[in-house]
Amino acid sequence: MAELGIKDGVQVNLVNPGTIRTARFQHRLNAMAKEQNLDPDVAEAAYVKEQRVTRIGEPEEIASLVAFIVSKEGRFMHGSLVDMDGGATKSI
Repeated sequence: MAELGIKDGVQVNLVNPGTIRTARFQHRLNAMAKEQNLDPDVAEAAYVKEQRVTRIGEPEEIASLVAFIVSKEGRFMHGSLVDMDGGATKSI
């Protein structure tokens, strides 16, 4: 797709988000807390530890990255895959 983007003059990048604090995640977290008889905050801490990530991401963080990529400063970025997942994808 990045090759086509060059040909067509379209910026092509991909953001790979990790676990983001959404209604869907909150539903899963609440179910996990109930299953394990845990406080939701304790369940979240356990999830973070189990997944080996720094924390749960916020929707605004993903939006800020996308805003940068499409901004004047980010326009040189092309053909990139950005993992924004709190360290779930450990490529370095």
